[in-house]
Amino acid sequence: MHFRFRALLGILLVLTFCFSGGEYASGQSKQIDDAQNQLVRAFVLVQQADVAGASQGQISVLANNLNLALRYRENSSQLFAKNVTASNLYANESASQSSVIAAQAVNLANTVREQVSLHQAVAYSTAVGAGFASALLVTESHRIGGLARRLRLRV
Repeated sequence: MHFRFRALLGILLVLTFCFSGGEYASGQSKQIDDAQNQLVRAFVLVQQADVAGASQGQISVLANNLNLALRYRENSSQLFAKNVTASNLYANESASQSSVIAAQAVNLANTVREQVSLHQAVAYSTAVGAGFASALLVTESHRIGGLARRLRLRV
């Protein structure tokens, strides 16, 4: 639950960069815009993996990687006015890392959902089997006494 709050703050930070009218928003390159979009997408997918039930350790690793990608994006914005080539390199690295993180988050969410489905199937099967066994026990309980007597006579 603690990560969700941090993730929402992170998304808020990213969206603030998107909609700010300051120096970063004016005249930035397409690479910086792409990096920003990839970051937002990755944040959303990591949050979905968290909601799906991924462990805090797995989510923490993804969040740390997202923070690194966000730092690359910030460096890109700061360098844009001074060195467009370096800015584009940072933006491309941020977009690349965000894409990898997004793919990892999707895989993690899918794995967690599959595990939940498997656990539910096992639980339902166990419940149906227990219900069948108890119904059989109740309907055939009158035969248990005779079976016990026959077993004692054989011994």
